[in-house]
Amino acid sequence: MGEHFCFVGNQELNGIVRGRSVPSARRDTVLESGLPWVPANITIGALNTLPPDNPFGPVGEIRLMPIPDAAITLTNGTTPAYDITLCEFAQSDGSAWTCCPRTALKAAIDDLETQTGLTLKVALEHEFTVRGLNTINHIAFSPSAGRVGSVLAERVLTILDKSGFTLDQFVAEYGPGQYEIAGQPAEPLQAADRTVLTLEAIRHAAADLGLQASFLPKPANDQVGNGVHVHFSLWRGHENVTVDKEWVDGDAGGFLAGILDAAKPLTFLSVTSPNSYARYKPQSWVGTYICAGLRNREAMVRIVPRQPDRNGAYPAASMEYRTSDATANVYLMLTALIRAGLDGIKADLASPKSVAQDPATLDEDTRKSMALQHLPASMDELITDDVMAHVSDWLGQDLGAAYLSCRRNDVRHAQDMDFEQLAQQLGTVY
Repeated sequence: MGEHFCFVGNQELNGIVRGRSVPSARRDTVLESGLPWVPANITIGALNTLPPDNPFGPVGEIRLMPIPDAAITLTNGTTPAYDITLCEFAQSDGSAWTCCPRTALKAAIDDLETQTGLTLKVALEHEFTVRGLNTINHIAFSPSAGRVGSVLAERVLTILDKSGFTLDQFVAEYGPGQYEIAGQPAEPLQAADRTVLTLEAIRHAAADLGLQASFLPKPANDQVGNGVHVHFSLWRGHENVTVDKEWVDGDAGGFLAGILDAAKPLTFLSVTSPNSYARYKPQSWVGTYICAGLRNREAMVRIVPRQPDRNGAYPAASMEYRTSDATANVYLMLTALIRAGLDGIKADLASPKSVAQDPATLDEDTRKSMALQHLPASMDELITDDVMAHVSDWLGQDLGAAYLSCRRNDVRHAQDMDFEQLAQQLGTVY
């Protein structure tokens, strides 16, 4: 393969992968001992500014500790390879750092299993926009639209295959130049790692073709947006216990109720850019009303039983959390999802009722009688004491404070730009 660069890093608190590159000759040494890193770097904003109130300032040092199994090699056969190995952020002595998103997810996974005996399987769907195509796909979900993106799809699948995993789907979506990928179900940590690597593979393959792949939630006001749908299922041993008789009950019902009960702090961790909120409008299939519904794409959580087996069980059932996008740190988003659900189980919350209609089509009195609330219309509306209490409880005080400084920084930047200016700048980042 020859001498080339090896990158080690991971997603920071703005959903952007950052880290360091070293020559491949140093790869084995770096995989063993890691590399130094600046604590404040996890708060660098999407527009490359440090939040003035970040809790680290110029002080301290941590280490990027590589995870050898979470790696990918980006190559097209004509340019030098570029290896990416994901890391955990650790203390200088190798011990866990309280502000590492990957460590936070590991702790949430462990607490769910230890306290309830449940495990989770996760599959994420990402929508994105490809710019620069000679022919724009304009017939949604059609073979002709699929062929437009087939060269990009082939390159992405080839990269992923060499890294030991693949995708379930790569399809043309509704918008011009819009596609959607679906990952394969996996345990949450593996699903998060593969998501980060897959998005980098898509960006790399697109650039090699002279294209730009953007996961920005709302590229333009007159275009459909790009979201992330999180399919997840609850398992007790080898049994999927997510759905019973086409709805959720027992621990699954409590898990779902916990998500809805903590919808605002969960959204704060899964919808993280001011640009995102231009997408969160009723009747956009986004899930802007805090509710769950059987096969209802306008609910925040869609219940998907799929087909029962001969014994009446639902081995392929899942819930789909629809209120997320690619500006979020995937580790923190899944951490929040697990923590909210675990809180619901521990509080013995009752399973919510299914909302069968599009909430936007109901009159206001009916929505009130059904306790249907709309999510806040902007990020700054979510920066409240109640939301931050949840975030600090889920992530710890240190990580919660760092995360809050990032969101305040985003709000400040957005105040100085109109929608088009902000979308143009963020479109080259996400």
